[in-house]
Amino acid sequence: MSLFPRMAELVPEGSRGVAEITHFGVSEEESQFTAMRAAHKGAQEYVAPGRYARLRVNRELMMTDTDMERATNREVVRRAKGRVLIAGLGLGMIVHPIAEKSGVSVTVVEKYRDVIDLVSPTLPAGVTVIEGDILTWRPTRGTKYDTIYFDIWANVCSDNLDDIRVLKRAFRGRMAPGAWMGAWVENILRMDRYR
Repeated sequence: MSLFPRMAELVPEGSRGVAEITHFGVSEEESQFTAMRAAHKGAQEYVAPGRYARLRVNRELMMTDTDMERATNREVVRRAKGRVLIAGLGLGMIVHPIAEKSGVSVTVVEKYRDVIDLVSPTLPAGVTVIEGDILTWRPTRGTKYDTIYFDIWANVCSDNLDDIRVLKRAFRGRMAPGAWMGAWVENILRMDRYR
């Protein structure tokens, strides 16, 4: 069984305001093309045949649950423990395996109410979703987290490092002893910036 659920099986297609969820298929032929591209560009370009979900916000592709998204989010699922704060709900793909861990409580901060309305009914019981912009939202005084993860960007772009730096500085004081804090594709962005 995969670490992540197949989101096309969990999250129905639909639209609300600025958010839209659709499902799409990748055929064997299309998958072979991605395998060739992966051989040239890197393993994260590969997409296995199957059915996937995608989230668009304001018509911009925010995320899918393809292999690249799965690969670039494994670390947070592996490291998640205790009180977990996730910035960016997306399709809820990382929330499911994290919420299944013993002793974990998950809080998600999502900027768009329309995304919350489409995705939150599919989340495991006990997950708290708060509408807010993580760049300005702050938890109540004294709240500490064991895991903090930022995943608010639609694209892999080294410009995201500026936001990551600001967010890590803002939330450093919210880390419990031994906590881990990370951001989506941060290591890839740092390597790309210095090539």
